[in-house]
Amino acid sequence: MFDLTIATLGTIGLLVGIVAGIITIILEARRIRWPAWISGKKWWKAILVFVVVGAVATGLTISGYLMAQRTTMTEELGGVDLSGYCTSYGFKGTQGMGCQSQIDLGDACDKRFDRDGDTMKFTDPGDPNTGVCVTASGRNTEKGVDNLPEYCRDKYKQTHNVKALSSPPHKWICRTAVDPTLVCSWHYQSRNAVGRKDDVDEQWKCYEEKRL
Repeated sequence: MFDLTIATLGTIGLLVGIVAGIITIILEARRIRWPAWISGKKWWKAILVFVVVGAVATGLTISGYLMAQRTTMTEELGGVDLSGYCTSYGFKGTQGMGCQSQIDLGDACDKRFDRDGDTMKFTDPGDPNTGVCVTASGRNTEKGVDNLPEYCRDKYKQTHNVKALSSPPHKWICRTAVDPTLVCSWHYQSRNAVGRKDDVDEQWKCYEEKRL
């Protein structure tokens, strides 16, 4: 429908330009006097010339757009390899359109305090936000989950906007949302690849527009 509307406007523009051009040529070629409502008013001639040039230019522009549209085709490349993409960045799994890994809470404590053997204990077993780091000797540090966002950013430095998310009762994950188009470009090594959800099976797939 959109292409049909543009085609109609383009045709009208060309026709107006052609008619106006013919009228101008006839009046000038036969040296016929301009009508009284035009005679002595040069700006009418200027308007007529402007209409001719504008209409022809509009028609050619729209026609060129339609030709460009008709010389491209969309090819289905295949599925979105989210698992492979996530694995390449060190994540262990996927969830929705995103990469994620469960956090080793003991390792997070070790990294924070630059030591080995720490574990994390939850003062409220049902609340993942109450975790504190505990040394190998059993001493509580009173600090723990508040540093997990920084831990995720440091562990997945090449990943944009990675976050630490809690999952009751006492599980934490590093997660980042992923643009399916980025996955398609990575998988098929094409800047023209895009990710779209299929309207029929609602699965994400990769497509590429190619010129004929």
